[in-house]
Amino acid sequence: MIAVSRIQCLATLFCLWALAAHAASLGYRVEGVDDPFASNVRAYIGEAPAVQNRRDVTRFVTQSRDRAARAMQALGYYDASIETAVAGNAEKGWEVVFTVHRGKPVRLRHVTVKLEGDAADDPVFERLRKRLPLKSGDVLNHGDYETAKNALRNEALARGYFDYSFSAHRIEVNTDEHWADVDLVLASGPRYRLGPVRFSKTPFDDDLLQRLVPYKAGAPYSADTVASLNGRLNNSGYFRDVRVRTLRDQASDHTIPVQVDATARQPNTVATGLGFSTDEGPRVRLSWDKHWVNSRGHQIFSDIQVSRVQRNITSRYVIPLRDPINDRLQFQAGLQSEDIQDTRSRKLTVGVQRQQEFPSGWTRTQSLQLLREDYTQADESDQATLLMPGLSFSRTRARGGLDPYWGDRQSYGVDIADDHLLSTVSMARATLSNKWLRTFGERNRVSIRLDAGAIETSDFSGVPSSLRFFAGGDQSVRGYAYQSLAPEDADGKLVGGRYLLTGSIQYGYRFLPNWRAAVFTDAGNAFNSFTVPDYKVGSGFGLHWLSPVGPVRVDFAWAVSEPGTPFRLHISLGSPL
Repeated sequence: MIAVSRIQCLATLFCLWALAAHAASLGYRVEGVDDPFASNVRAYIGEAPAVQNRRDVTRFVTQSRDRAARAMQALGYYDASIETAVAGNAEKGWEVVFTVHRGKPVRLRHVTVKLEGDAADDPVFERLRKRLPLKSGDVLNHGDYETAKNALRNEALARGYFDYSFSAHRIEVNTDEHWADVDLVLASGPRYRLGPVRFSKTPFDDDLLQRLVPYKAGAPYSADTVASLNGRLNNSGYFRDVRVRTLRDQASDHTIPVQVDATARQPNTVATGLGFSTDEGPRVRLSWDKHWVNSRGHQIFSDIQVSRVQRNITSRYVIPLRDPINDRLQFQAGLQSEDIQDTRSRKLTVGVQRQQEFPSGWTRTQSLQLLREDYTQADESDQATLLMPGLSFSRTRARGGLDPYWGDRQSYGVDIADDHLLSTVSMARATLSNKWLRTFGERNRVSIRLDAGAIETSDFSGVPSSLRFFAGGDQSVRGYAYQSLAPEDADGKLVGGRYLLTGSIQYGYRFLPNWRAAVFTDAGNAFNSFTVPDYKVGSGFGLHWLSPVGPVRVDFAWAVSEPGTPFRLHISLGSPL
C-alpha cells in the first residue's frame, strides 16, 4: 500500500509539472485612459491568470471586459466602451490590450444629504455635511458616495449617536440622460451621555480621581472626551497602566457608565545620568522622584547635579489643586554653588509657586521666593537677601519628537524685590526668551533665537551674581566661553550686566537621514548701558548627529569680534528648542 501511494503521488506531481510546463504567460495593458481610470480598471480586473490555450485567453478577455465596464461605471462613466486586442501564442505567451473609451459621464443632478434626530442640531455634523464629496454638477463617483456614508456613520459613533440608521441611502442613475440623484438621510436618534466614572481600587482618594476626569457626569458622549480622560490619567504620573471602558451594554436612559481600570505605579523612582557640554564640562545627575506621597496625590521631586562649574541640590513638594494635571502648588528648596569665570556664588533658595497650564498651551507661574546668596564678583564680596514675588508666562510648541521639524519657545518673566520688605536691595528684573524653528522642503531648517533681560535698581552693586546678566557659551554667543561676556571692572574682571541682548540665526541642511550640517551667526552681549553697546559676534559651522536620545551638536565657532578671531569648540546634547 505504501508503494502504491508513493507511485500515485509521483504521478500527480508529474501531471502538475506537465501542466506547468505547457502553461503560457499572459499579460495585459490598459490604454486610452490615465489614472485614476486606468488604475481602477486594473484593480477590477486583477492579476492575469495562468492559461493553457487560446480558449483560456478568450475566457479571461470576456470576464475582464465586463469588469472593466464596472470599473468605469464606479467612476460615473456608464457609456464607456472597451475594445480588446490579443497578440501572441502559446509558445511566446499572450498579451491583451484593453482600450477604454470613456464616453459621456453621468453627473450628479440633485444631492440630498439630510440629518434627522438630535444630530440635526449638532454643529459638528453640519460642518461635516458641508465637507462631504457630493456636489451637484460633479461626475458621479460611487467611491465618493461610500466615503460620505462612512463619514456620517463614523461621526455618529464618535459622538454618541449609537442608535443611528440611514432612513434613506440610494443613488438613482439615468444612463440615457446621464444624470444621477443621491438621497442620503441619517436618522441619528438621541445622543447618549457619559455617566459617572467608576475606578478600580487604587491608593488614591476618590476626590483626587474625580478631579482627573475632564467632564461632569451627564456630558454628551464624545470619543475625544473619552480619549482625553485616558490621556489625563496616563499623564498624571500616578499610574503604570490605564484602561478606560465605556459600558454601553449597561446604559440606562441613554447614559453610559464609564469604568476605569488603573494600576498605580511604584511610588519611587531613582535615576542617574551622565552628560557633557562645553559650557559645564562633564556632569553627573542623581534624581529621586516620589510619584505619590499619600492618597491625595502629593509628590516629591529631588535632584542633585554636579559639574565642573556648578553644584545643585533641589527639591520640590507638589500638591495638585483643582485640576491635578494643569494646576499645581509647589514648595521648593535648593542649594547652589557656582564657580564660573570671575564669579563665586553660594546661594540658598526657598519658595512657593503656583503653575497653571491653559488650553492655549501657555503656562503661568506665580511665585514667591526667598534668596540668600553669598557671592564674590570680581574683587567685590557681599551677601544679599531678597524676598521676590514673580510672575512668568511660557509656552513651548513642537512637532517631530526629539528632533522637531517645527516649533517655537517663548518665555517672559519679571521678579521684584523691595528693601522695605525683607530684602537688602530694591530691584525689578525682567527677562524675555524666544526661539523659532521651521523646516522647508524636508531638508532645510532655519532657527532664530532672541534673549533679552533688564534690571532696574538704584544699587546695582547690591544685586547678587546669580541675578546679573552674562553672555557667551553653547546657548548664547558661540565662539566665546560660557558666561565670559559682561561689563568689566578696571582690572578687566567681569562684574555682570544690567542688560542682556543676544540673538542667533542658523541654517541647517540634512544631508543624510541622521546627519545635519549647519552654519550660524550669533551676536550680543551683557551691558550696563545701551548708549555705546559692545556687541560681540561669533560665527561658524556645525555637524549635528540625530542620535536616538536627541541631537548631538558639535559646533566650530570663531569669535569674529576678537583680534585674531580665536576658535572655540562647542558640544551640546538636547532638543534644539
